[in-house]
Amino acid sequence: MSERWYVDSSVVLRIAKEGSPAARAWFDAALARGDSFVASRLMRVEVLRVLRNNGLETAAAEDVIDRFTLLSLDDALADEAAALPVIAGGADALHLSAAGRLGAGAVTIVTHDAQMARAGVTLGYAVIDPVTDDPRHPAVV
Repeated sequence: MSERWYVDSSVVLRIAKEGSPAARAWFDAALARGDSFVASRLMRVEVLRVLRNNGLETAAAEDVIDRFTLLSLDDALADEAAALPVIAGGADALHLSAAGRLGAGAVTIVTHDAQMARAGVTLGYAVIDPVTDDPRHPAVV
């Protein structure tokens, strides 16, 4: 049975930059099973800006992002994000609200951001962190 994953920028960056072999192995295994990947268009902006701001190539990231269904950002999503009853930064709130359009039972949130993970759990999502091998930033879930 295939899974649907809402993956945030913290994980996509580690997959695309090969900063976490464990995250890449998780992604490749999920891809091989036929799982689906979803994110808001904000993820694409965040990932590509981080790479470009650091003078890094974006082709590998684009290859990863091409595997995703990207959800639109609109005024209603911004309003939903502003009204979330959890502690979350602006970008995380937008991601959580985008995931909310799919529903807590329909998607698992994949993040390496501790605050987003806590907010996701509070909102009723299953949350995982496949980044288990970053010595500077241990797994959050």
